[in-house]
Amino acid sequence: MIRAGISEVNITPPVGVSMCGFAARKGPSEAIHDELFARALVLDNGETQVAIVGADVISFAPDLVNRIRGLVEQAVGISGDCVLLNGSHSHSGPTVMAFRCMGDRDAAYEDVLCRKVAGAIAMAAKGLAPASLSQGRAPVRIGHNRREMRAGRIVLGHHPKGPEAPWVDVLRVDAADGTPLAVVFATAAHPVNLNALSISAEFPGYAAQFVRDNLAMPLFLQGCCGDINCSPKDGTFEGSALLGTRLGAATLTAALHAERLESDVLAVNNRVVELPLMLPKVDEAEHALADAEARLKRTREDQNTTPYQLRQQCEGMVGWAKDYVKAARTGGNPTEPFAIQIIHIGNLAVVGYPGEMFVDYQLFLEDACDKTLALAYTNGCIGYVPTADAYAVGGYEVEQAFKYYGTLMIGPECEDIIKTTTIEMLKEKA
Repeated sequence: MIRAGISEVNITPPVGVSMCGFAARKGPSEAIHDELFARALVLDNGETQVAIVGADVISFAPDLVNRIRGLVEQAVGISGDCVLLNGSHSHSGPTVMAFRCMGDRDAAYEDVLCRKVAGAIAMAAKGLAPASLSQGRAPVRIGHNRREMRAGRIVLGHHPKGPEAPWVDVLRVDAADGTPLAVVFATAAHPVNLNALSISAEFPGYAAQFVRDNLAMPLFLQGCCGDINCSPKDGTFEGSALLGTRLGAATLTAALHAERLESDVLAVNNRVVELPLMLPKVDEAEHALADAEARLKRTREDQNTTPYQLRQQCEGMVGWAKDYVKAARTGGNPTEPFAIQIIHIGNLAVVGYPGEMFVDYQLFLEDACDKTLALAYTNGCIGYVPTADAYAVGGYEVEQAFKYYGTLMIGPECEDIIKTTTIEMLKEKA
């Protein structure tokens, strides 16, 4: 028998915290447009307990993942390995990752955030009651592939023939009497419609409210949207509300047509693989440093640049370039740890990756497993994880974004490592 519990907590930060996702903001947050939430689902089959959290943050920094898991182990008794923490990847939320050039982390807020998320799991665990689970899917297109070839190079635009995952996956949780308790829903689309200084959950927040108003407690999880932007993208709250309403309506359709999951199996599999990083040549790294220092000098002379922009964008990029030079001179074979988590719920496999996964990884899992729910931004985020063929044509995700996340980019061989490991993990359960 499966027992389930669901809860939510408000995680809205105070005005004045740095916002995350865009490097060009002129300052920290100035207003709160809508509230942010973290929601927790705890499942228990008498042998195993798992907790799944969806939160209106860009992602959880690795140290926050460890802190939350430690708090949950102490207060609830659920093993940290059985806790999945997913960020919606809203670009209008607080900085809770160690990004370069994208604001400062707020230790006081993060302390409250960790305690609130752990508290949400504790409340869900205390509310465990007999439940039934069902799984569904419905078509919805609120995003498009953004890797457009223009004038011989890849830009952030619209690639009409590019891969996408135009659907929403749903895990519906009902009480023993059939009353809907919760709707877990996931789709793949970057929440990047807004670029203001107002805190917002963006379209996932509007979708969650729609589900709450019409069926049950919502819990949004972000899919493999590394190369998928939300669409249409008009920069307005009204536009985000429209996207959220479309997603919410599709979620209800999927939930109302969901089919009962087979068996009461609960199992968790975790594995960490080391992803090879690409080292630059020393002269290449030194050239990058010279460019960053020259930009800093130019920006200091620009009277339209705010001190916040100067510190975050330009000084931060000089810091990256210095580390880039150091890495090039040090050499060796550096790697990045990459933790894959799979939670088996009946015959559904929830696969969590700690990166900005290209949608191809989600499509790959469609062929590899009968029922999957593929997630990115789970238990941390190392940066973009492209497919191997993306390296030859380049683009922001391959050539630029890694500078904000760390020092070096993962290599093209990582696609095979990740996919091979995932298949091995799925077979271990089978």
